[in-house]
Amino acid sequence: MRGIVEGIDWADLPLGTILTAYDVEEAKEAFRSCKVHILLSDIDMPDHNGIQLLRWVKEVSPETETIFLTGHADFAYAQQALQLDSFDYLLKPIDHRHIKSTLRKAIEKIRSEERQREFHRTYEYYYQQWNKQLPILIERFWQDVMNLRIPLGAAPLENAYSLYGIPLTAEDRVRIVLISVEAWNEALTTRDEEIMTYAIKNAGEEIILKQLRGQVIQEASGVLLAIVYAPTPEDRATLGESCKLFIEMCRSYLHSEISCYVGEPVDVRDVHGAVRQLFALERNTLCRGGSVIWQVEEQEASAAFAFQPSFQDWAVLLESDKSQELLLRMDAGFRQMEKAGADAYLLEGYYHGLAYMVYDVLQKKSISMKEVYRDADRRDAGSIVRSVSRLREWAVPFVRQAADYIQGHNKAVSAFTQKAIRYIEAHLAEDIHRDDLAKHVYLNPAYLSRLFKKETGLSITDYILEARVAKAKPMLESTGLKIGEIAAAVGYDNFSHFTKMFKKATGLTPIEYRRIYQRVES
Repeated sequence: MRGIVEGIDWADLPLGTILTAYDVEEAKEAFRSCKVHILLSDIDMPDHNGIQLLRWVKEVSPETETIFLTGHADFAYAQQALQLDSFDYLLKPIDHRHIKSTLRKAIEKIRSEERQREFHRTYEYYYQQWNKQLPILIERFWQDVMNLRIPLGAAPLENAYSLYGIPLTAEDRVRIVLISVEAWNEALTTRDEEIMTYAIKNAGEEIILKQLRGQVIQEASGVLLAIVYAPTPEDRATLGESCKLFIEMCRSYLHSEISCYVGEPVDVRDVHGAVRQLFALERNTLCRGGSVIWQVEEQEASAAFAFQPSFQDWAVLLESDKSQELLLRMDAGFRQMEKAGADAYLLEGYYHGLAYMVYDVLQKKSISMKEVYRDADRRDAGSIVRSVSRLREWAVPFVRQAADYIQGHNKAVSAFTQKAIRYIEAHLAEDIHRDDLAKHVYLNPAYLSRLFKKETGLSITDYILEARVAKAKPMLESTGLKIGEIAAAVGYDNFSHFTKMFKKATGLTPIEYRRIYQRVES
C-alpha cells in the first residue's frame, strides 16, 4: 500500500487528505477522526481481513465507497465484496493508471450521490413548506371557484384536485353550509371578533366535518362556509347532528350564537349560484341563533327565479380586462336560469341590463359603439329574449366583442394573444398546434404559452377546447346536424374523441346536451 501512496501522482485527482492504516484497528481510528469518502484496502490484513472492515464501514459510514486490492483471485472474496456493495475489486499487480481511473469513477459516483442527497434535502424542505401552506392554498382555490375566477371545466378541476390533494373527481358534487354568526354573547372589539371567527372556523372543521370530508373557508365578505365533498343521502342525518352539536359548542365555549344554512348538493360549476342562494335564504329567514335551516326545493327554485346579475360588478370586470371571469359568471347565471325555467320578464330585464352595462363601459372609455359592433347581431330584443338559449347566444358574443376591443386598445402586448385567438377561431375545424400559433404571431412557443395563459387564464389547449365546445353548443341546440358532422366542423375527426372532450368541458355528452337544450328550446 505504501508503494501506491508514494508511487501515484495524486495532484490531478480532487482529493484532500490521504490517510494510511496498517491494520483494521488503525483504519477504524481514521474513520472516527474524520469523514472518509473512499477506502482503498487490501483484502489480506493482520488479524482481520478487508471484508470484515467493509462490514463495519457499511454500518458507520455507509456513504464511503470501497475499492479492494488483492493478489488472490478468490471468487468467494469477490462475491462477498459485491454483496456488501463495494465499488470495485482489483487484482494485483495493478497499473497505477488503472487505480487512478477507478478512483475517478468512485469520485464521480460520490459527487453524483451528494448532488442527489442535496436535491432531496431541498425537495423535502420545500415539500414541508408546501404542506404548511396547503390549507391556505385549498381555501384560496375554493374562493376562486365561488367567485368564478378560474375555469370550471372538467380538465381544469381535475388538475386542481390532483394538485391540492382534494378527494374529488370532476363528476362529484359538493354541499355548502353557510355558517352564520348572528350574535356575540360578549362585547368584542373588531380584532377580538376576527380571532373568534377564526376559532369558529377551526371548530367547524373539527365538528361539522369530523365524519365527513370537506373544508371550511372564509368567503371574501368574512362569512364562513363549510364545503362537504361528494355528499351522499346517508350523510344528511350525520351533517344535521354535527351542525346541532357545533351550534351548542359555539354557544357554550365560543360565546356566539350560530345558525347553519345547509344547501342542496350541487355541481362544482354551480357553487357560485348555490352560495348566493344561501345568502338569500339567510337574509329572508327570520330566526335568531341556534338553528339548522335546510334549503328545500321551493326555496331553491324561488332563489333561481329571483336571479339578478350584479351588473355593477360586471362592469368593473369588463373595464379591468377580466373578461374570462365575467364570461364565467354569465355562464353560471345562464345555467341557473335554465334549471329554474326563467320567464320572459326575467330574460327581458337581463337583456336590457346587460346592454346598458356594456354601453356605459364603452362610453366611459370614449369608444364608439359603431366601431365595436360593425357586424353586430341585428335581431330585435323580442326575438332574443324568447328563450334562455337565444339570450345566451346573443349575450356571450356581445360581451366578448366589447371585451376584446377594450383589451386590444388597453394593452399593446395583448395584440399577440388577440392575433392567436383570431387564428384559433378561424382554424377551429383544423388540427391546431402551439408551434403553428407561435409562427403566426412571431413569438417563441414557450413564451406564447406563458403570455396566453397569463392574459386569458387558460392554456392554449384549454382555450381551443372551450372555443370548440362553444362553437358546438349552438349547433347542437338549434340544428339537426349529425353529431359526427358537428365534430368535424369543430376540428374533431374522431367522433368518440369529440364526445370525450365535450363531456370533459361540460359534464354532458353531445347527445345528452342536445336532448336537454332542444327540450328547453321547445
